[in-house]
Amino acid sequence: MCWGGCMNKEYLEKLAIKKRLASYYKKQSKKNGLVGMEKLLAYIPKERQFRQLRRGLVVAHLEFEKILELVEKGERFSMVSGLNPSSQLHVGHKVLFDMLLSLQKLGGDLYIPLTDDESYVDGKVEKLVLGTRNAREKILPSLLKMGFEKEQTKILIDTEQLGLYKFAIELSRHVSMAQVMALFGEESLSNPGQVFYRGCVQLAEILLPQLPENGGPRPTLIPVGIDQHPYILLARDVAKRVGMVPPSELVIKFFPGLDDPEKKMSKSRSEGAIFLDDSEEVIRRKIHRGVTGSVKNLDEHRELGGVPEACSVFAMYMAYELSDERVKEVYKRYKRGEMLMGELKSLVGDVMVENLAMFREKKIQVQYTEGKKEKI
Repeated sequence: MCWGGCMNKEYLEKLAIKKRLASYYKKQSKKNGLVGMEKLLAYIPKERQFRQLRRGLVVAHLEFEKILELVEKGERFSMVSGLNPSSQLHVGHKVLFDMLLSLQKLGGDLYIPLTDDESYVDGKVEKLVLGTRNAREKILPSLLKMGFEKEQTKILIDTEQLGLYKFAIELSRHVSMAQVMALFGEESLSNPGQVFYRGCVQLAEILLPQLPENGGPRPTLIPVGIDQHPYILLARDVAKRVGMVPPSELVIKFFPGLDDPEKKMSKSRSEGAIFLDDSEEVIRRKIHRGVTGSVKNLDEHRELGGVPEACSVFAMYMAYELSDERVKEVYKRYKRGEMLMGELKSLVGDVMVENLAMFREKKIQVQYTEGKKEKI
């Protein structure tokens, strides 16, 4: 034990992080009128519970039951998940796309807008052409390696889609400035491009699968982080006004950065993020430096145990290890203090190096037709 409680303070802080993370999603879900997953999970057959659902990475939903009803009937539904192409994808993005792959196997037709327009109006790239180039040269090659079904996946680059912008202009008549300002706040709307993108273009992306040329009104699922919930609220409101089906929503946990379990992984903190094309050496180095849920003193770790819920390294293992049994075993050993941090980091390094091997291979050539939705 640590006389005077100095190390106990460290352990108590790990427990406090665990508590803050758990309460954050509960408070946000309640605030936004979302429904927790507990009751729904009790009724979803085991074979329908994809890995991210079983592991608690999905924390809330809005009318996900409608999608599940279609799955049970063997009928198809749509999904939309946009990507901001300001930089290479990291493993936080891949958690979402692994989930989309699972949902696609249940009958989902996937639309992936690459939002080069958003990258520019938000100042994430200096020139619009850089966002477009990143979409083609960095994002598309990675997406093509994810394993999505070719006939059920459509990728589009926003600024090359005239139809998308026409649709956004049509939707603009159904949105008021007061709605846009109330939902997104003046602080996030510093130029007219941001107003048009958030208030109109993103709506067009969300409702795109319901256009006549895509099959007309149909149930659509939008997986988002809790911070993107306002987009879904606005889209549901506008969908009702234009005779479309209000989209359903799945809320997923933010994926923690290796440098801070309370902050989501971000390209702006490169040492806390593992990018899909990082080398094996870089992957292992970043994991080795990652923040854990353990106290630093070895004897106290063995006595007090670790706090997996406050550990960025364990979060990566829980998201990417395929075996439920191995995850449960590692969790127990970690919590009891039987697993040392060096062992955990080595284990997670092995899992991530193997999982990302495909992205370190020579990039495939991507052919993209401007102005058309690209099928992969």
